Order: sequence, then C-alpha cells, then structure tokens
Amino acid sequence: MPDNPFTALGAYLTSTEAEALAVLLENGQHISLAVNSVNQSRREKAKKLLADAGISHTEPRFAGAVLRSVVGAKSVLHDLVPVWTMPGNEADTGHLTGEFSRLVHNARISITCATYNFETTSQMWDALKQAAERLDIAVTVYLDASASASAAVKTRLAKATVYRSSNIAGKLIRSHAKFVIIDHTLVLLTSANFSWSAENRNIEFGLLVHDATLATSVESTMVSKHGTLYEIV
Repeated sequence: MPDNPFTALGAYLTSTEAEALAVLLENGQHISLAVNSVNQSRREKAKKLLADAGISHTEPRFAGAVLRSVVGAKSVLHDLVPVWTMPGNEADTGHLTGEFSRLVHNARISITCATYNFETTSQMWDALKQAAERLDIAVTVYLDASASASAAVKTRLAKATVYRSSNIAGKLIRSHAKFVIIDHTLVLLTSANFSWSAENRNIEFGLLVHDATLATSVESTMVSKHGTLYEIV
C-alpha cells in the first residue's frame, strides 16, 4: 500500500466507484451513505482510505476534485504493455499466462473474456474458476460454439455467465474475438486461445491496455449482441 493517502485511494478505487462517490458527495450526500455505492466487500477499506485522504461530505468541492482526478487518471490511456508467448524461455517481455493469472487474481469487480478455443489443458481454467467462486466478482465468458465445449466450460465455471456463438440462417457464427477485460478498465488483447499449446508452444502476441473507455466500449458491444450473435449456455 502506498504511503501517500491520495495515491492509496486512487490505486484502490475503480473509475466507476470514484465517479459515483464524486457525484453523491457533490450533491450533498453524507459520506456514510455515499460510500454505499461501493461494493459491500470493498466498502470498509474504501471508507478507511477516504478518511485517510480527508474525503468527507463536509467539503464536497474538495472531495469531488480529488475523486474526479482519480476518474481522469484512470480514463487516460497510459499503459501499453506488449505480452508475448513463445516456446521455452524465449518470451522476455510479458507472458500471457502470467499476465492473465495476475490480472484475474487482482480483479475487484468483474472479468469479461472471449476466446475461440477454450481447452481443458489451459492453465487459465483454475484462475477463472477461483475468480468465479468469489461473491464480489462477476465473471462472463464468450466462446465459439463449434471450437469449445461450452457445456463443459459452464460446468467447470458454474458461477460464471457463459455465452456461446449462435447461428444465423442455420449456420454457426464463428467467434474469433480474444480478449480479457478486468474491472471495466484493463484490456488484454491477444492472438492466443485458451489452450496449452497457445500458452506454451506457440508464438502469440498481445497488448495489455489500460483504457476504461475502450474496456466499456468492448463490453457494451458484446452485451448488445446477446440474443443475436451470442446465446447463453
């Protein structure tokens, strides 16, 4: 945890949480009520960090300024990290499996991922399963119906929401989108499927992007295709 209380607060709050708190406090809401906009599992820590930073309903302009600074900082594209997978130890800049596990483990609100092929050999199974078991995390998975055993994925990730590509005019739609989105903020775009070969043997490339606008756009687009291009498992 950073020593600076403002840094600590900014590191902990998501842009959505900071925006909600700013709006409520600027409109005269008491801090004890405004903090209810934060997920219950994160609320006590958020209350402490807000108090440490001197954020209160008694100074709404100051509170709004600090919280909107958090929103602004998190909405700016400030990270573009290349992520590679290569055979052996050749990948010395990022690593797909390691980055995926780290991101999923550190998720606070949500995980949305899409892949063409999701095999039981993938090391990402366990990371997603552990995340889906948490009550404070919403896990959503999109799969290609022809390439992935969607029923098996749903069985393994019982508490996740799983969608598979549907069909148009009797023909299955091919879903080749491959990405992971964490907390509506971090986007991992990758050429790799969720499989042992993609994670260990192939040469795969991706980008880890910190951009809340991009994350929200991608998730909104996927949701808009529910019932047309994707069906729930």
